[in-house]
Amino acid sequence: METDIYYLIRKRYLSLRPSERKVADVLLDSGSDISAMTIEWLAQAAQVSQPTVIRFSKAMGLEGFRQLKTALLTAPSAQETRPGDLLSFATSPQDKLADIPAKVISTNIQHLKDTLKHLSTHALTQAVQAIAQAESVFLIAAENSCAVAEDLATKLVYLGIKTTFHTDPYRQSVGAAKLDRRDVALAISYTGRTKSSIDALSSAKLAGARTVVITNTDSSPINCCADIVLRTGNRQYFYGGAIFSRSTQLAVVDMLYTGLLVDDYPRFTRHLEESATVSRVFNLER
Repeated sequence: METDIYYLIRKRYLSLRPSERKVADVLLDSGSDISAMTIEWLAQAAQVSQPTVIRFSKAMGLEGFRQLKTALLTAPSAQETRPGDLLSFATSPQDKLADIPAKVISTNIQHLKDTLKHLSTHALTQAVQAIAQAESVFLIAAENSCAVAEDLATKLVYLGIKTTFHTDPYRQSVGAAKLDRRDVALAISYTGRTKSSIDALSSAKLAGARTVVITNTDSSPINCCADIVLRTGNRQYFYGGAIFSRSTQLAVVDMLYTGLLVDDYPRFTRHLEESATVSRVFNLER
């Protein structure tokens, strides 16, 4: 196969049956020797039947386990050093600065791969359409997520979408309560446990606004306030909320931005051209 099997597994993960996802989880999380892997071992490791392994293989567009094993052995991911041991790394006085680039990059890569695995394209489509149809978009975020909210606000303004973002939590709560059914409130919270963000999104929902959240797990408390959940992963990492959450959140922001362009290309490219003109005039006048 030309496509990396690991990429394909993550891409199709949400469309798999629950039993087939168990096989996917073993393949994505295991550091086992692929060359020694048998269908019996994989079925036992995933706690499924051997026919389920075959169904999983066919779901990947393969004829059966033998072709699956070949794809795993020849995949670029199988030939590289797996970052598994680096995902929850802790720092210590004994660490070497030379090791930091590999640790940080490996962790960010794994976060992005987890996002591809867990993010629902259906939910992304719903979020894009909700934003495109909204009279205004109100952003909610705290601490580290504020930088991501600022980036999203800038992109939406360039696209001609009326967007509001206050860094102050109190102003977020007050503004959220004044929204209505014509508006969209979008909260960004990696843990989904930030009280100010939960309160603001809850106020927006009570006011009648369509609510969207970018968060890391299905069990995030803030999800109960959301009509649409854009999930970036399914586990926490050491220092994840303070450092590595940005890579996945910014990736989702770029997905929303690109999705809006695809959803209504003439409308949003026209606004981009207008924004570019304003930017050129502004820079000339400075």
